[in-house]
Amino acid sequence: MLENEGFVVVGRITLRPPDRFLVHFDRREAQSWGPAIYAFRVGGEVVRIGKTESTLKNRMNEWERLVSRALAGHFQKGGTNPFEAFEWRRRLTEHRSGEFLARSGPTDAERAFIRHYDPPLCNDSHCARLRPQRARSVKDVAVAEKYWKDLNRSS
Repeated sequence: MLENEGFVVVGRITLRPPDRFLVHFDRREAQSWGPAIYAFRVGGEVVRIGKTESTLKNRMNEWERLVSRALAGHFQKGGTNPFEAFEWRRRLTEHRSGEFLARSGPTDAERAFIRHYDPPLCNDSHCARLRPQRARSVKDVAVAEKYWKDLNRSS
């Protein structure tokens, strides 16, 4: 459990349909934490782990922007991929919100946490590497847009 690893719940994540991914800070002081490792837990499952060398506030602003753009069908190289956007929408629609946890301090343990928890929306986790490349990253915007349309057609 993340809490046993020094993580604390600092807020929550929600989806404002149709395409706004929102990060809410319930612990205001956590906004200035950095460096830090953060995690998102939805429905009791750790779905994403990441790090920031800046502040959590800056990183979460970037998260909101990148995921929201992808949810609106606007992809960019290196940004949120279609599979991840689709899964954020599916999970946050089903569970209504998720927990946002963080641990202030050195970030060198991030890889170990990813190996241990194997979060499905970390694009470099073991389970993610089983997905096709187009479901792990955006290397070609046209391919990403087509994949996004295919995912949404099947839902």
